Amino acid sequence: MARIVPVNIVVLLACAVQLLAPLALPAAAADPPPSCSKTFQTNEKGLCSEAPDRIFSPAGPWSGTGGYLDGIALPPPAPDSGAAAAQGGAAPESSKWRWRRAGLWDSLGSGLGIGATLFSESVYGEPGSPRWSARNGFDEGVRDLLRISSKRGREVAEFSGDLLMGTLIGAPVVDALATLGVRDRNWDALWQTEMVNLESFAFTSLASSVLMNTIRREKPYARTCVGTRCEDYEQRNRSMPSGHVAFAFTGAGLICTHHAYQHLYQDPGNERLVCGTSLGVAAATGLLRIMADRHYTTDVLAGAGLGLISGFLLPRLLHYGFGPPAGTAQEGEGGATQGSLTLVPKALEGGAALICEVQF
Repeated sequence: MARIVPVNIVVLLACAVQLLAPLALPAAAADPPPSCSKTFQTNEKGLCSEAPDRIFSPAGPWSGTGGYLDGIALPPPAPDSGAAAAQGGAAPESSKWRWRRAGLWDSLGSGLGIGATLFSESVYGEPGSPRWSARNGFDEGVRDLLRISSKRGREVAEFSGDLLMGTLIGAPVVDALATLGVRDRNWDALWQTEMVNLESFAFTSLASSVLMNTIRREKPYARTCVGTRCEDYEQRNRSMPSGHVAFAFTGAGLICTHHAYQHLYQDPGNERLVCGTSLGVAAATGLLRIMADRHYTTDVLAGAGLGLISGFLLPRLLHYGFGPPAGTAQEGEGGATQGSLTLVPKALEGGAALICEVQF
């Protein structure tokens, strides 16, 4: 029987090429330092102060949209999409990257995650015996209700689940490419967004692989196996969590997160629509996995939890922060509020401390 390649390896081979993307993308020009306008003075610290009108626009990409207040940088206000379109194809302000940038450590971490997943799959990817084969009333009840009785029907459900999962894996990548790349020609923001995608999918791959190979829960269909004659013999003891559902919710979470912070469609209604649709498709993926008898309900719930962590929480921890997205907070004269979380270790006499600083 031909060996079925686990979905983790397929996903990693597809997204690992993003690590080479900087070689193909144009280098982003560094923003020039801000300068004072004619009505402002530069003090002994090199900052603009004593401003009659309080706010002025520095030179560079923020011209006309940002400013300084007594030498303190103010974030730019929400952009006007119509004005951006009138600038002859210039990238709209909403597409500029204003959060923590992915760097060398992010690339190394993603690469290590990919390598660790490949090792886990190649060495431990076919557990011979289950550690968890006990059944419970909840999972059995849902299985009896949703499982398709015919083998052909289960195969169709499995293929449909594969298709939906693949769509959600590619959706955040293609979505960013179409908006930030093709439409805006903003290669820097595109690269940063794709690095966020790579980190989340690499985390999902590694976490799901380690959990499945460690828990080694018997899949529902394994009870029908006769020797090696089975619908998917090699993967019969890798039920929790559901890798398909984890990847599906990772993709859906990334779509929701990118649209919440970057406003890729520049339309709040469409941003909410694409987020809700993505979450619905991810939920349908889980339903199809149960119908195909590939997972129990608790496997699907565990996969959904893992995917939501990767798609919603991880990008905020590493890049976006936990402040309200631009345009959703109460805005003052300086524009939208952006929050950040900083953890700093500090050595003390007789011990150590971890200082948590929240800016908003």
